[in-house]
Amino acid sequence: MSRNVIKEYVDFTTKNLKIYTKKIMGKYYDEKVFNKYLSQYINTRYYNQEQWIRKDLSNHLTSYLVKIYEKEESKTSKFILELFKKYYYIDDVLEFNYEKNLDDYVEMINKIRIEKVGIDDPKFPKEFKELLNNNEKKRLEFISNFDSSDFYLDIKKINNTEVFDVKVKEKVRIPKIFSEYAVNKVWNETLVSENKLQVEYSLLNQLILKNIISGNFVSNYLVNLASSLFKKEDKLKRLLKIFDNDIGKELITIKITYTDFLNNKELILDYVKEGYRFAAILDDRYFKDKPGIAILDIFKYVVINDKKKLTGEINNLRNIMIID
Repeated sequence: MSRNVIKEYVDFTTKNLKIYTKKIMGKYYDEKVFNKYLSQYINTRYYNQEQWIRKDLSNHLTSYLVKIYEKEESKTSKFILELFKKYYYIDDVLEFNYEKNLDDYVEMINKIRIEKVGIDDPKFPKEFKELLNNNEKKRLEFISNFDSSDFYLDIKKINNTEVFDVKVKEKVRIPKIFSEYAVNKVWNETLVSENKLQVEYSLLNQLILKNIISGNFVSNYLVNLASSLFKKEDKLKRLLKIFDNDIGKELITIKITYTDFLNNKELILDYVKEGYRFAAILDDRYFKDKPGIAILDIFKYVVINDKKKLTGEINNLRNIMIID
């Protein structure tokens, strides 16, 4: 389960786009020019570096790809630009139905291939269609491969924002013979609590991947972190590797108590430098020490569990999250 699914998916897409372009262009393929388009495409499409919104995605992508052509004007560059615009259909940028539209799509690519580079190969349509079909099957299998029959994410919206609190829960129905207290005690035992985070992060990573594919870069998620993991740095590092990519770090925020922050400040600051985001849960230690709000500047969000504590400076924080 401890796989960085977003990175794997992007790598899979990157590899396929290169394979398609090489097959279409044949001896006219220029890797240097192609890589310029590819880098811009991936950064815009999957990492939202240009801050697009779903309904404008195709136009937005094209506007940035055209800028590359303007700096790299040539027949090869223009052809690669046109190919990337056609890839919108097979990369969920534009609506596309593989069963209904694939034959027409392959015919369109073959026609462009003949007109632009003069390659007329009767075997190409069949081979290219098989390639697209096989990769689409692999893509769908990959996305569904991380579904769980035992666990699900309990996701709750916070403060009427696009921020959501996340907890992993079991789908298995517990017999009534076991009290709720006993179940929660076992579920929150240190080792179980640590290991369930692997499930939580993996399922959330899958959800974010689906969001990205559908064009949702708005939803942000708060996840838990067991305090015991600060004493197990190798295990903590392996766990955080699950969303060690630009968009995962942007959309996932790790909740820690103020006490854990004080006890592990150097380690946490190191992770902040690596791009990970944290949310401070203001516990009794914070209200006892009264350090002021300046110390909270490094946190993406500040969390309190009691509205009654929304007083003074805390009440003026824009990034405050109330989680009961």
